[in-house]
Amino acid sequence: MKRIAAVAVVAALMSVSLVAVATAHTVKHDSTVTFQVKFNGPEADTFEGKVRSDSDRCVANREVRIKREDDNGDVESFAKDTTNADGEYSVRQGYLEPGHYYAVVRRKVLRENELHTHVCKRAVSSEAVIVDGPFP
Repeated sequence: MKRIAAVAVVAALMSVSLVAVATAHTVKHDSTVTFQVKFNGPEADTFEGKVRSDSDRCVANREVRIKREDDNGDVESFAKDTTNADGEYSVRQGYLEPGHYYAVVRRKVLRENELHTHVCKRAVSSEAVIVDGPFP
């Protein structure tokens, strides 16, 4: 009788562990980032845009990095900002050197443990090409 009870307990524990493995999952939310340069005449120019996603949790508090690629292919992080609750960001800049400017929003982990991985995907904007600078 004790042997049957022990076998039943072991079988129950194995089924619970298999259920836990079967429910483990990864959720990846798509993200996009828009980018534009707003030329403000005599005032400092502004980089601005918005992060969008299929999950509201992926738009707020995302770090957006503005990158600049020069004619030699060298890339530098030029500026950064964090999105507001609506996913919007804005960075005021002064003189813009010639180059290709674009925005990158890094992957954001929402939840990660042995059973769940929930992430917001990385996104890169379409580039804005600045040929001549400074702009009036």
